[in-house]
Amino acid sequence: MKFHLHFTFGPVQGFVAQARRTRDLYAGSFLLSHLALKAMEAAENARGNVILPNFKKLKDIGTQQHAIAPNRFVAKFTDEMSAAGAGRKAADALRSEWQNIAEKVWSSFLAKAANIGHGTREIWDCQIQNFWEIAWAVGDENETDLLDRRKNWRTPPLTSQPGDHCTLMGQWQELSGFIRSKNCREQDDFWAAVRKGMQNQLDLEEDERLCAIAFVKRFFPVVAGDAIGRKLDDMDHWPSTVSIAAVPWLKRIKNADGEVLALCKNYADMVSNEPGALASTARIRVLQNFPGSAGKFPKLSGNFLNRTTLKNERGTPLQAGTDRTKLLHELAKLEEKTHDRAGNFYGLLLMDGDSMGQLIREHGPENVTRCLTDFATKVPDLVENADTGGICIYAGGDDLLAMLPLDTALAAAAAAREAYCEAFRVTEIAKATISAGLVFAHYRCAFSRVLDYAHKLLDNVAKDGAGRDAIAIGVLKPGGATCQCVKKFTDFSKNGTNCFEPLIRAYQKEANRESRGLSSSFLYNLRERYAELFDDKGARSAGRNAGAAQTEDAPFDDETLTNLFVAEYLHGRLDKDPAKANEQREAAKKLMSQLITICWQADVAYPNKRRFSLDGARLVKFLALDGKEGAE
Repeated sequence: MKFHLHFTFGPVQGFVAQARRTRDLYAGSFLLSHLALKAMEAAENARGNVILPNFKKLKDIGTQQHAIAPNRFVAKFTDEMSAAGAGRKAADALRSEWQNIAEKVWSSFLAKAANIGHGTREIWDCQIQNFWEIAWAVGDENETDLLDRRKNWRTPPLTSQPGDHCTLMGQWQELSGFIRSKNCREQDDFWAAVRKGMQNQLDLEEDERLCAIAFVKRFFPVVAGDAIGRKLDDMDHWPSTVSIAAVPWLKRIKNADGEVLALCKNYADMVSNEPGALASTARIRVLQNFPGSAGKFPKLSGNFLNRTTLKNERGTPLQAGTDRTKLLHELAKLEEKTHDRAGNFYGLLLMDGDSMGQLIREHGPENVTRCLTDFATKVPDLVENADTGGICIYAGGDDLLAMLPLDTALAAAAAAREAYCEAFRVTEIAKATISAGLVFAHYRCAFSRVLDYAHKLLDNVAKDGAGRDAIAIGVLKPGGATCQCVKKFTDFSKNGTNCFEPLIRAYQKEANRESRGLSSSFLYNLRERYAELFDDKGARSAGRNAGAAQTEDAPFDDETLTNLFVAEYLHGRLDKDPAKANEQREAAKKLMSQLITICWQADVAYPNKRRFSLDGARLVKFLALDGKEGAE
């Protein structure tokens, strides 16, 4: 008889999602993965065999720059006592590694300033020692729900703390120990002393007062060489959200003529010595092999490529004597020459396998592990290849988290889903599906807010609402969510093309006057004239400007909707020649049929039904305009 050790630790969301910068998110994900690998290693050293995930394969790909290990694992043992002993050793190994990393951060950045704090070391020790909640259970190999049962009687530590709280992880006390309303100067002096000991003053901004957990996340990349024996290349210069948002523009410039590239070099020469101007682009493959005549332009931080961020004196500080107006003028010349500019939106893709517990029960953990390992090995390249230009943050087990340029995010989601299904098809597990939440977020939205919205799209909309094997897409602006669309993957992607792509091209051709396609005025008229016609208060999309919607039970079938939209589309534009007019009608029917397909969504309120929402049309316009002003 075989015994299984089921091991997990957390909180995952509380650790990873509370991030102000992309670097925080990446560091949190990577550190979580590293701790998981240490726990798995301890279980293996205790004569166990980690079967979910494939630990041996994870060790082979351990040099990847993204997180690869989930926060839970299953290990096989020959007897119950060995399994229980391994559970204790795995927990001890995880805590020991966490303490070691935390101590490296403390000695490097806080030890000298601690004496002017108010109980700083005590606060640090309390938070570091009590953060992780570890749970494990042992049972025979047929008991697959042990952890779920174990969690029913867990006793998480109390996290309510006194004093001023962390500006990043608000439930924890910040490290100075002072209360700002009483000791403002002392608190500021403490954090000024902490910043003084840093090589890069931008690592900790003046308004940031962190707790121990957030501080470890922020500075783990800097001490990684000493703490874990591995330097993390460029991790302390992780591309920002505004840099990812600028990638579509940079891709177009990469293929521009010599005059444009000369302007790029001139602008880069003007700003490259400014603080924070040069950022690492090593992880963005699409920016590699940029023409040398552009100089340092592809290495510029997005703050110096986006006109709005460049205007922001606080967000983009310049050296004394630098003329900000002159820089803005030079950037405007480049925008005018390229007839384009850096965008404000990027994509955050979150994917998770469906009904994993059922798959494991039906096919066994070893078979499922082989499939998941194949997926986790292949999907990073789908995200990061030169055509996609994204960054893989986490790919492990049945999960994927990635940042993507706006113009390739939909294609990346479709490719990742196909890779997941294909990984299971080769072992004849045909029922395996995956769901996704995709947020097109403005760079000014707090990262924790973006990730929270992505989880809601994935868990509440794509999985619970649409019944899994679905993708939920939302646009998030600083003022809130503006439109939302959810589709079954079988409707979203067919024959290697996502359903939005033909309509996006049609809109862009109309805008460029290449041919008749979709226009902004047409999409606007649809919403203005027919909103009440499709209104279904019980099935409205999220957001204050929710698109009108009708359920599948409403009186409008596809043929009726097509005729209605064609009439609106051709209103006053039919050619007087009957033959040409007929050609116009046929072309319009084809285009409107595609638009109607986009607008039919999986109905979150009524499973196995659809609803018609003009949010799909709004999303087409948004994507066609690359999220630039004038788009939704």
